[in-house]
Amino acid sequence: MRKTSSLYFKLSDLLLSNKTGFGPYRLHRKGLHFVGTEPSVLKYHHIHDKKPNEPYGLQGNNHLQTQKGKVADKLPTRALLKKDKVYAWCSCGYSGNQPLCDGSHNSVKLPDMKMKPVRFIPDKDMEVWFCNCKQTKNRPFCDGSHKHLKDKNATDDLFD
Repeated sequence: MRKTSSLYFKLSDLLLSNKTGFGPYRLHRKGLHFVGTEPSVLKYHHIHDKKPNEPYGLQGNNHLQTQKGKVADKLPTRALLKKDKVYAWCSCGYSGNQPLCDGSHNSVKLPDMKMKPVRFIPDKDMEVWFCNCKQTKNRPFCDGSHKHLKDKNATDDLFD
């Protein structure tokens, strides 16, 4: 009896480690969703509150960077932004939390990678389209640059 109970705990621990943790589809592996059941873009992000001395709009000069990031997706992401929250848009394209930054630009070891997230504080509740192709001239918002991207071969992304 003792061997079967320890085997049961090992198997249940293995199954529990693959749960996504939300919704009715708890046994699906992380990152896989049925079409239409993907969580909201901003649902699991911790969005910081605005400090009293921070102005509204774009923060700093990171939106003026000349470098273009890696294409994360060829379509923009619609997001509902709340007033007085600080949103950090990923400009490098390596974030696992697209379109927002998760700090991946610090762990990517590319020799000329000097990209930082673009911070934005809305002055009212608003709906925006965040760029995911990272080629926009109106950072962090989409300007339609994804329409001019050339289709790359699928094997080109294997060695990024």
